[in-house]
Amino acid sequence: MYIIDNITGNNHYAEIEKLASISDELVIVSPFCFDDFGDFFDRIVSKSNIKSIKLITTLRDDEVISKITSILSFNKESDKHNINSSIFVNNYLHGKVYLFKNNSINTHVIITSANITYNGLNKNHEWGYCLSDTTEINNLEKSILRTIEYELSDSIINQIKDRIDAWKSKNPDYRPPKSPKIETADIILSETHKINIPDSIKIFLKPVGTKEDPIIKRDFSDETKQYFAKRPKAIHKDDILISYAVGRKNIVSAFRVLSNQPIKREADRWPWFVDVENITPYYGKCWFEKHLHITNIKNTYLGLTNNSPITNKGGITYGSLSRGGDKLCLDKGYALYILSVVLTEEKNIYENKI
Repeated sequence: MYIIDNITGNNHYAEIEKLASISDELVIVSPFCFDDFGDFFDRIVSKSNIKSIKLITTLRDDEVISKITSILSFNKESDKHNINSSIFVNNYLHGKVYLFKNNSINTHVIITSANITYNGLNKNHEWGYCLSDTTEINNLEKSILRTIEYELSDSIINQIKDRIDAWKSKNPDYRPPKSPKIETADIILSETHKINIPDSIKIFLKPVGTKEDPIIKRDFSDETKQYFAKRPKAIHKDDILISYAVGRKNIVSAFRVLSNQPIKREADRWPWFVDVENITPYYGKCWFEKHLHITNIKNTYLGLTNNSPITNKGGITYGSLSRGGDKLCLDKGYALYILSVVLTEEKNIYENKI
């Protein structure tokens, strides 16, 4: 192990260049990236045996406009240099890692404070260290890959670019460095989870169980009904219910409403119900092991979006639910975010079973 810094000639750029020269695959983990990857590919990739590059970065709604330039440049340079490339998103990412392989074997890794930007690799006072223990690097790589939320496919990139272009045409006075939010969750849900959420669909957060009789462990995979204390007039066919266990506040499943209208039965406490299908059946079978806590998800979203609203009324708390409400209509941006969290868990469980 040895230290790398930008204070001496042994800066990050020089070290990456040296390690790339003896590698055929590179994994880059960095929240911030070059706006233009041209110099990096000309200096590093063209003079090495690198054949594959995997980039793991962020793509939050408030950085989409600035980040798309970087992503398009990365893809352009990859094509130009005949590199097999892929881009993945982890919006919780803060660490910076540069991982080098040869013949599919991890040989070196740089763990550092330096983003893959000109200043990060050259000018800023950044420090990192290089490790060559293959076993340790393998463990680190597995940990990194588990944090990936989705792959940024060409289709997603093109749809996001189209949305940005449409936004700019309606906002001709836009000038950087403003960072307006360009919502992308609907594109990502449609492409990665094959679920379409039109604007007419509402998404609700719904408690199940009671404080007196909390749900601790229960299989929700085959659940076909969701119950309400009062007639749920606002809920219609194809709306989504994200249900969570009262007490533990962990999400138990996401359901699509099948009923054309609510149905009444003879019951004292929960006389109304709608027929549903579970769109997260694998997760619903083991939800109590996954700990998707609605408060933690909310707080993360508020931090990522600088307190964007979470309810359709513009609130940033679960107010009515804490006062005994049996449903809460969510702001579309937050609704798609929380749904994507559950669907990502569903996808991971499913893929680990096959």
